[in-house]
Amino acid sequence: MPDGARPARRERRRAELAERRSEPRAPSDRVIRALGAAFLVSGAAGLMHEVVWSRLLSHVFGATALAVATVLATFMAGLAVGSWIIGSRAPALGDRQQLYARLEIGIGVAALLVPLALGLMEPLYGWLWRRFHLSFAAFTLVRFVVAGAILVGPTIMMGATFPVLADHLAALRGRRVAPEWLYTLNLLGAVLGVAAAGFVLMPVVGVWGTILVGAGLNVGVGVAVLRLPALPEAPVAPARAPAAARLGWLLPLAAFVSGATSLATQVAWTRVLVLVVGSTVYAFSIVLLVYLAALGAGSAWASRFGRRWAGVGTHLAIAHALMALTLLVAVSTVNRLPYWYIHAYQRWQPETFFGILVLSVGIVLTMLLWPVLLAGTVLPLVLVGALDRTGERAGPVVGRLYAVNTAGAIVGAVLTGFYLIPHLGSEATLLGVAGAAAAMGCVFALAGPQPSWLRGLAGAVAAVIALGISARPDWDFLELHVGVFEPSRITVQNPTTLHNRGERAVYAREGPTASVLVAQEANGERNLIINSRGNASDAPTDMTTQVLLAQVPLLVAPRAEDVFVVGWGSGVTVGSALASGVRHVTAAEIEPAVVEASRFFVHVNHDPQRDPRLRLYEDDARHILLASDETYDVVISEPPHPWAMGVANIFTQDFYRLVDRRLRDGGVFAQWLQKYQISLDTYRSILAALQSVFPEVVAFNLGASMDSVLIASRRPLRLDVAELERRWNGVELDRVGVHTIEDLLARFMLGPAAVRALVQGARVNTDNNMYVEFNGPRDMVLAVGPETFSAVEGRASPVEDILTDPAVLLGSRERLERFITALRKLEKPTERYERLLSNVR
Repeated sequence: MPDGARPARRERRRAELAERRSEPRAPSDRVIRALGAAFLVSGAAGLMHEVVWSRLLSHVFGATALAVATVLATFMAGLAVGSWIIGSRAPALGDRQQLYARLEIGIGVAALLVPLALGLMEPLYGWLWRRFHLSFAAFTLVRFVVAGAILVGPTIMMGATFPVLADHLAALRGRRVAPEWLYTLNLLGAVLGVAAAGFVLMPVVGVWGTILVGAGLNVGVGVAVLRLPALPEAPVAPARAPAAARLGWLLPLAAFVSGATSLATQVAWTRVLVLVVGSTVYAFSIVLLVYLAALGAGSAWASRFGRRWAGVGTHLAIAHALMALTLLVAVSTVNRLPYWYIHAYQRWQPETFFGILVLSVGIVLTMLLWPVLLAGTVLPLVLVGALDRTGERAGPVVGRLYAVNTAGAIVGAVLTGFYLIPHLGSEATLLGVAGAAAAMGCVFALAGPQPSWLRGLAGAVAAVIALGISARPDWDFLELHVGVFEPSRITVQNPTTLHNRGERAVYAREGPTASVLVAQEANGERNLIINSRGNASDAPTDMTTQVLLAQVPLLVAPRAEDVFVVGWGSGVTVGSALASGVRHVTAAEIEPAVVEASRFFVHVNHDPQRDPRLRLYEDDARHILLASDETYDVVISEPPHPWAMGVANIFTQDFYRLVDRRLRDGGVFAQWLQKYQISLDTYRSILAALQSVFPEVVAFNLGASMDSVLIASRRPLRLDVAELERRWNGVELDRVGVHTIEDLLARFMLGPAAVRALVQGARVNTDNNMYVEFNGPRDMVLAVGPETFSAVEGRASPVEDILTDPAVLLGSRERLERFITALRKLEKPTERYERLLSNVR
């Protein structure tokens, strides 16, 4: 280009802009801007609804990959149907502005009805599950039908808004192409919706508050649009029919592939990035936020310049080729992610939770910006090319392409979640997307008379991608699972390695819902790590926790024949329960890879899967307890830490009410809860939720004094020493250093009165307010906990609070001496009992 051409073009643009600004604003301009703002707000409301509906439905269907994918597929299927059916009829539907307004009002009203419809469907769903025990495929269909019946109305209306408004805005200007910024505005609205729902609304006003805000936004948009003046539509200009006409079926193909690869990369990147920035509700929101923002930036760029470019096919070839290259680079740098996080943290030293979130956004943005930005250019370019080559109105074309794109998204999400990641892994999935993008680049470069340099570029990129796929370095899951998002683990400045000397991975798998690793130390100890957080091990301290988590409730419960265990972990707790002579044990584990990994702990878990008394569900425990009508003597909950995504909903009042329905008369519930990485307010919130359902709650320390088990019942909880001796499982308890009844009683921490005093004035954790889910991650990254430990231990109850006859212990010199010895081993105060001992003869 001549040197003077570029400045001259800039001057022309400045002159055009100045002339445009000097022109008086036409009424239609104000209406168009108002409609654009309405669509932005509508996009924000739509993401709020999606987040809330997925959460509500997961409480019924469970939070398994299957259930989540079913909800997502149902949601997106409704969007596709609405976009296709209503969009194709947009020109014949009369006043599209009025129609759009009514659609928005309808979405708002329907959003309010979804929770009510869910309440009506819940008993039917449970009855179907109990009555028929359908096959995996059949019950997937049941879930889809139930979710579809609940979401069909609002999602179809949501899918219709884009083509209806696009057709109307195009007609106002006498064009076939809707304003290029319309799709971008909706994406920007989605970004705002994710930010508002994930970081403000749900933490502050809860689920129902977020539902009301989202519905209010839809209704407000509809009412505002109804009040806008109706403007006449201009005659539609003839189609330009440029070179894009030769692309034919390639444009719908690109729309489909764009939807499939976008959702596939979103799912895969989320699984990888949460290993580094934490598997919390905030981390998942950050990944989605950055992903949508990058898509929006790409869409905005394509929308800004797409209409000016001469050949859409050329630019689609370039976009796909560059997307493939940048994705390959991103995949190749994943092993450096933990080090980048550590270096950024040590350099910046954020002291607030907001600073930690900003750091996480920076890390995610570093990985996703360019590949996702380039992916965001595809659909706007496809829309421009399709609308320029046909004589149809904007509504039908936009409706069809948006529906095809959404159908691709459904395929990408389901295929990735159920097959690609569990069987091939995230790395292979992302490299497969890079290969698909390179192939699409070649297809567009070869379509029609394209420049020779473009074909050469596409071929070179395809060769580089093929070479990169064949020579890719494997991801180091041992270092990715170190958990650098926990500041307490970052102790070495600029480390060159993140794992211990001699440590190796003996098992690693990305399951449908989580990444699971079994790491073996040089001394032979094995650790079960889920999403970068240790959950179990065969180390002595963890073994004591895992065994006592079964033994304490079995000893406290009046009857212990049928037991339900929430979570599987290493399998030690389930195995310990089976080793105590119970009749049946039912266990539920949401991640199949965890069950598979427990095979590496058969030397300590008694290999429970071989016991015929065990029934194992690879499903969400909350779903099993809701859908089943079976009852139990003891329910034991040993979940991961409550700050982990998807775990906090089994620390809520609603979950405890569900457990209460499944306990027999006099039944006992046991809840594991740590006293580290948790603030006193969060600890009290969980305890208050439990105590609000079960009047009697006591607490014992477990393996280390930082782990505890809360025992809850509707009946008074007391221990009879003679009954303990009769039911004592010496073989099982001896292996964790609990040799006598006094060793167990020394671990008693809080009695019912102390619990009631501790929870006085505490905020009860519920499904609606999600207090723990949103406060737990703050506690974890800010490394709180010492004050919680001190406050709880400072309220310790005397042992007589748990005994039916305290004199059996306190009146026996031999027993009291053993009890004092046990207290000393646990580094607990003994002065009171030493004084009592001095009075015993």
